[in-house]
Amino acid sequence: MIVESPRILSDRRAVGLVGKPGRIEVERIANRVAEFLLTKDIDVQVDPGSCNVTAKKAAPTPIEEMDVDFVVTIGGDGTILYALSRLKDRETPLFCVNRGNVGFLTEASTTTALGALEKVIQNKCILEVNVNIASGVGDRQFEEALNEVYVVSRIPGRLLTFQVHLDDVRIDYGRADGAMVATPCGSTAYALAAGGSILSPNVNGFIFVPVCPPRFELKSVVIPDSSILEMELVKPGAPGLAVIDGQTRWDVEPSESVWVKKAEGVTRFIRMYDNYWDRVNTRLVPRTL
Repeated sequence: MIVESPRILSDRRAVGLVGKPGRIEVERIANRVAEFLLTKDIDVQVDPGSCNVTAKKAAPTPIEEMDVDFVVTIGGDGTILYALSRLKDRETPLFCVNRGNVGFLTEASTTTALGALEKVIQNKCILEVNVNIASGVGDRQFEEALNEVYVVSRIPGRLLTFQVHLDDVRIDYGRADGAMVATPCGSTAYALAAGGSILSPNVNGFIFVPVCPPRFELKSVVIPDSSILEMELVKPGAPGLAVIDGQTRWDVEPSESVWVKKAEGVTRFIRMYDNYWDRVNTRLVPRTL
């Protein structure tokens, strides 16, 4: 969903800053961004665990404690997922500067970041709203996912056997290295690499994607996001892990089922315009073409 002409800054006028740790070039860009925002009378909160900023008026603030109008990330998609997994309010808008390998979710380059931020401050931008996935086992609930919930064997190299239910109806059964449920946003990430299709962002659905199923025992399926899908581990002695956006891991025991459904929360990205297919065509196309 796209929100036109949003009001980005509130009366508190505060922005968070998160970077990819250990990268000198990221710290240089972070300092430029911090100095720019400070000249606009905006309070800057910098995550000391990921970003070293020398600007004296920037306040060192762990991501978990940030109370800001939006967060600037400098890095790639992994940096974005890292920040999301730690923000106390996952719906805080993100403005993302690309210093990663692909940076599909990012908006600006290092050369365009300050000009784009000037427009953001003037509300000359849009908000791209992305659905999230809620998941868990029984009453145990995992963190929400922007991209995917991936269930893989806890024992490296071991196949898992899945029984898959959609709204209490069994839809598939078979073996695979793992299986995931991805959002439209996540359909361009691990799910795409595993052989799934890209879901257009206006599709109200998720995609179930098995990873390396022998003899195609499990099939990729697009499901409504109003449904509940369950992945049950049916092989005795074969425990699994539920991996949330590649950031956190939860043990899943044999005979347990990982349920997934649409989360109540969303993730918001600040963009200059609705550029989804431009990003697909410029960042996901092989560089040799």
